[in-house]
Amino acid sequence: MPHARLGARISRFWRALRSGVFFLIYALYLTAIIGLGQRLFLWPAITIVPRRRRALVRAWLRGHARVTLGLARVLANVRLTVRGAIPPDSCIVVMNHQSVLDIPLGLDLVPGPYPLIPTRDRYRRWIPGISPLARLARYPFVSQKRTLARAELAALTDAADQVARGEQSLLIFPEGHRTRDGQIGRFMRPGLRIILSRAARPIYCIVADGMAESRTTLDALFRFADTRINVTILGPFPPPADEGAIDPFIDSLHAQMTAALAQLRSSTSRAHRAEPASRLPR
Repeated sequence: MPHARLGARISRFWRALRSGVFFLIYALYLTAIIGLGQRLFLWPAITIVPRRRRALVRAWLRGHARVTLGLARVLANVRLTVRGAIPPDSCIVVMNHQSVLDIPLGLDLVPGPYPLIPTRDRYRRWIPGISPLARLARYPFVSQKRTLARAELAALTDAADQVARGEQSLLIFPEGHRTRDGQIGRFMRPGLRIILSRAARPIYCIVADGMAESRTTLDALFRFADTRINVTILGPFPPPADEGAIDPFIDSLHAQMTAALAQLRSSTSRAHRAEPASRLPR
């Protein structure tokens, strides 16, 4: 027993160390490469060739999302399994919200026009690398209150119209926050209603599991390493036929995503139970 406890402590220490190393390197990358790169390269390129803005921002976002996931894989032994795919067309993507890795994961899984992401208003300023990038990508900022302010309504309406024209995709986390146990919480509907009422585009759902231990930055700082992320992509679903069908459609999405998450967790649990048996002598 003492040896088992010592081994468990060493394992936790090693996991925390690798998690910390990843976040230290990522913080440097975020500041030196993303932050300075936007000022020195991306903004000047957009100024010189404004008609290429969307293509430049798309390449920038997807490139950094892939680098982030690559750093997580190499430095922290994070493993990702994805079932299903989203085609490279303008679409609406609804994703559950478990951890700080959700956004780069979502950006990597949406291959068409880069997705606009409704973003908390507090992220508009003061976060190195992230705040300027959100403004540069023209994400709609929202306060997540029960009623939308006029500016928020205008921003969401404009985003929905861009998606309707096929110029952008949209990635939305309708829970609005990360639940403590990784279960799918109640959907915040005002923004989703606006998007679904104005953008008649195919809808996909990304259901991800395995990241609940990395819910906050502090959690991830110690427990991010060795994460096993499993993703299921559902859809396409046709958009609601009319305004009266939107709320039942949202209910249906929530139910299907909840069922998909339960299926992911059941499969993961069976795999874990099978691992020790596979080591037993025949």
